[in-house]
Amino acid sequence: MGIIWRGIPADYKSRYRMSIWQQFEDNIRSAAYTSNLGKFLNSLCLKLGADVGRNSEDRARADAILQKADARAMLKLLREETTLLVLTARVANQERREAWEMEHPELTQEGEE
Repeated sequence: MGIIWRGIPADYKSRYRMSIWQQFEDNIRSAAYTSNLGKFLNSLCLKLGADVGRNSEDRARADAILQKADARAMLKLLREETTLLVLTARVANQERREAWEMEHPELTQEGEE
């Protein structure tokens, strides 16, 4: 989920900052009603304006998942455990943000005080 989250444009996240995580969850669940992981990814990216190929590492990881995953099991998991998956992505995102802020205190609001 983190690959897709990082591909969502910052202006989209900012515009919908009060509901972005709920939108993310709802769109994942909705897009998972297919039998093809590629269609799932394409549908989700279109709904959120996400670009999974922003960096080569994310693109390679996405391609590997699409090629090796059991589509039926993965899509079932995405439909049935969406809330947990999004919460996991949200926690990981917060941890990345906190680590970045620790490395760059001069760029955060606390560092400016």
